[in-house]
Amino acid sequence: MSDLEHSLLLDMLQWYRLQRHDFLNHWQVVMGNLQLQQPEKALGYMRELIRPQEEQKAGQIPVPVLSAILLSWIIRLRQNNVVTTLDYPEEMKLEDFWLNHWREEYGMGLFGYTRECLEVSERYKGFPDLNSEVYLFDEPEGFSCQFILEDEEKVLFDRTMRFTREVTE
Repeated sequence: MSDLEHSLLLDMLQWYRLQRHDFLNHWQVVMGNLQLQQPEKALGYMRELIRPQEEQKAGQIPVPVLSAILLSWIIRLRQNNVVTTLDYPEEMKLEDFWLNHWREEYGMGLFGYTRECLEVSERYKGFPDLNSEVYLFDEPEGFSCQFILEDEEKVLFDRTMRFTREVTE
């Protein structure tokens, strides 16, 4: 197992524990509303929880290392109270797309890039209404990733990294 895969596995185990804890807390809220004879409130809470989540989008990418890096990044941002959206072209959900766009060496570069972006977001911890946008773009024989961190008033950070035969910013 590579160092990257080991780090991602540790991240996934930590996030699993946190999500299980969150799930149990949500379950208690639903049960409490039902016990208080407030089924509409329980249903509303459940509907809010099942809205499309960015974690699901990350999981739809068929490259396990890429999907795991994105998932870890999104969850860490959420833990820092940064609401994150992930957007990428539909063709990136197809295995055939990644045959010509993914190389194993892109994994370490993307992992490092996400950690740098996390460090930046942590500098703004405590700011109200932090949002981030993560975009993946098609590049010849690769892809690029853009991270935008903003509050209600302005863009705080915007960085794009390309992952092609020559990794460039």
